[in-house]
Amino acid sequence: MVRKIVTIAGSDSLAGGGIQADLATFDEYYFQGLSVITSIVTVIDDDFTIHPVAPKLVLEQMQSIFALEDIAAVKIGLLPSQAHIELVANFLREHVQDTPTIVDPVMVFKETDDADTTKMVQAMRTNLLPIATVVTPNLPEAELLSGQPIHSSADLTNAAKQILQLGSQAVYAKGGTRLAGNQVSDVLVTQTGFEAIYTQPKLTAKTNNGAGCTLSAAIASNLGQAQPLADAVQKAQAFVHAGIAHGVPLNQSFDIGNVWQGAQRAIREGKIDEN
Repeated sequence: MVRKIVTIAGSDSLAGGGIQADLATFDEYYFQGLSVITSIVTVIDDDFTIHPVAPKLVLEQMQSIFALEDIAAVKIGLLPSQAHIELVANFLREHVQDTPTIVDPVMVFKETDDADTTKMVQAMRTNLLPIATVVTPNLPEAELLSGQPIHSSADLTNAAKQILQLGSQAVYAKGGTRLAGNQVSDVLVTQTGFEAIYTQPKLTAKTNNGAGCTLSAAIASNLGQAQPLADAVQKAQAFVHAGIAHGVPLNQSFDIGNVWQGAQRAIREGKIDEN
């Protein structure tokens, strides 16, 4: 029987990230994807705008979905306000137990520099991270959540350990392309004391829009299949790496194109070359 998996996130009309990337990822893992839309994101003439969905409607979407059974995992992405963060955290704390919950703490956006994050950071730290199985911050988000500057893999590991103290079961912190060297380095730390660094070659492709959303959705999918955490994050990293390498350019108005969630499948089926 096909199982169900849930994303609670924003809608990206360009399908680079958000709900669209999550559902495409779930489909690649043979899950029926269900969605709670928290906001709608638009990009018009370099104007990046988040249009929040009323908290009442977010609550009603969650009530609809979590009345169902057989939810394999939950992925949480963009929550556009402190009220949304508290609402989602309180609902899941009351209604969802023993289900892998992956939190992608979306607070820093590639498209803008002026997002007001102060209240968001505190709400994330206090409400959302303690209910997470895995938290997946990128480097700027890890700096915000830990309160530490990050310039190296060692810094990233230390920041991940600081974030872990906020209550999640594990932190998978993404160095991405921001750290020096020819490798992308991500770090996993857990409450059990496990610690590992996962690497992939850095890519020159500029099709990484949605990489963070896709990664957290892939981790949710792997955990929903009852894979061990270390395997789940390693496979998710490889899934995203292939998606960036074979991503989808938009047009000349956009410097960055989209991750393609179907890349690994296309490689397996011989429809595209791996390299």
